[in-house]
Amino acid sequence: MHIPDGLMDPSVALVGWVEFAVAISLVLLVSGRKIREQDLPRVAILAAGIFVAQMVNFPIGGGTTGHLIGGALFAIIAGPYMAILGMTVVILIQALMFGDGGITALGLNALNMAVIAPLAGWGVFGLLEPLYASGGRLGRWAAAAAASWASVFIAAAACAGELAVSFAISGGDFGIAPTIAIPAMLAYHAVIAFGEAIITVGILAYLSDVAPKLLSRKSAAEKEGVPSFRGSRIGFSAAAILAVFALILPLYFLYAAEGEDGLEQTMSDAGTGEGSAMFVAPFSYGESYFAALFAGMLGFVIAGLATVAILKTLESKNGEG
Repeated sequence: MHIPDGLMDPSVALVGWVEFAVAISLVLLVSGRKIREQDLPRVAILAAGIFVAQMVNFPIGGGTTGHLIGGALFAIIAGPYMAILGMTVVILIQALMFGDGGITALGLNALNMAVIAPLAGWGVFGLLEPLYASGGRLGRWAAAAAASWASVFIAAAACAGELAVSFAISGGDFGIAPTIAIPAMLAYHAVIAFGEAIITVGILAYLSDVAPKLLSRKSAAEKEGVPSFRGSRIGFSAAAILAVFALILPLYFLYAAEGEDGLEQTMSDAGTGEGSAMFVAPFSYGESYFAALFAGMLGFVIAGLATVAILKTLESKNGEG
């Protein structure tokens, strides 16, 4: 769902930048008061892991593929504020280091995947709280699946709207006609969202077994939308997640599907392509297994370190205040 350069009307891209700037400013203002030292390992590793997970596409049929967004997963584990910050780091690294998504469209990409997707996922998960409160683990997984599906579908709907508006106000010079953009984006991502739900529930079920404290919450913190985690088990929980990624990373890219993702397939349906990139990224995901493995390892490390650096800065500013 990464929008490339040259696809959106400049005014729509500018609005995306403004909206994202306002959203991230509010999150930075609020989240700085809630960051604790023990938050850092899990949030950093989540950001790093989601970066890698987004690199691997799964087939949905007809040569079309999808990939995890991870916004709902991030929000369910770490809360909406940390999810928005972590997903923003992922989107920035993808664009600035690997050229995934255009610079002009970076505001829209971050708005859709780093703001709308986590908030939509967290909101649906919260609305379904009675379901997982009374239904035990099965109810929780059902709520998580619904939240994950909704996060992808709503983010795709936002992207489809942006494409349609760009087409309308530019007289067809940018974007994609709404008669193509809206049904195609929603149809493809309705299916892709099922893949997101399956992956999200699988990860949560695994974590509930190997690191249950990672998913535990106190009622007061839950009301604030911020999970609570208890001290000594944080290191173990973070290490458990890191071990999983370290073990599966060499095999991960062997099973990646080839093909166009939902947005790329919609662009093909409309007979349009990417414009000239305004920025040449220093790295790429590569076409071979080892190139993708290197990119995944590099992105994993940088996403984790960048997230820690940002959260440490926010935490220190909060301490000074």
